Amino acid sequence: MVYFFIGKILPFITIIVFLVGIILKIKSWMKLPTPSMTLFPTPKNGTVSQVVKETFFFPSLFKSDKFLWTGAWVFHVLLVLIFLGHLRVIIDLGFLWNAFGIGKESVDSMSANVGGAAGALIFILTIVLIIRRFSIRRVRQVTGFADYFALLLLLAIIISGNLMRFAGHFDLGLTQSYFAGLITFSGATIPENQNFIIHFFFAQLLIIYMPFSKLLHFGGIFFSQTVLRRI
Repeated sequence: MVYFFIGKILPFITIIVFLVGIILKIKSWMKLPTPSMTLFPTPKNGTVSQVVKETFFFPSLFKSDKFLWTGAWVFHVLLVLIFLGHLRVIIDLGFLWNAFGIGKESVDSMSANVGGAAGALIFILTIVLIIRRFSIRRVRQVTGFADYFALLLLLAIIISGNLMRFAGHFDLGLTQSYFAGLITFSGATIPENQNFIIHFFFAQLLIIYMPFSKLLHFGGIFFSQTVLRRI
């Protein structure tokens, strides 16, 4: 019953809540007041490039805290790598590998090595981030329950993912078939893997929570930075 709920019912609840939450969040961003007149306005042709630069390279953070900038930038790069790895599990991009002349075995080997290294590194960085939250007074003072909840949820996802990769057999083909059946509504056989179910459950909780938390800062920064650059 638990496997059935997590594997066949919760995914659709997750998608609906996530999409509705994203729509509501975008509507709230669109209502942000935009200053019509400023004392020293930024040229319009420079706003887009500055927002993109701030979004992907965090120059403001680099100027204020280089150590935190290094950790944050590496952390986000690892998240992108892990996302791409998970995307391959859900949708196998066979046509892409064929176009580059890369065999499936090479892709599997590269995915296993890069994914394993990324999983280990992001676990270490998350622990460092949690310790930083507790050890630095000014950071601890501005950290609320929602911040700790997000970090602990992320840590649970990372640990369960690493256990699934390092502490047992992971059937990639069966997992790909499961997601294919889930996406096409053609029936999905849930992998009989406890670590997968735990990992998938926590991942869905994160997706549900994301539109209502600070975790959506990547999308919000395009709105907030655009406003700030016009002030």
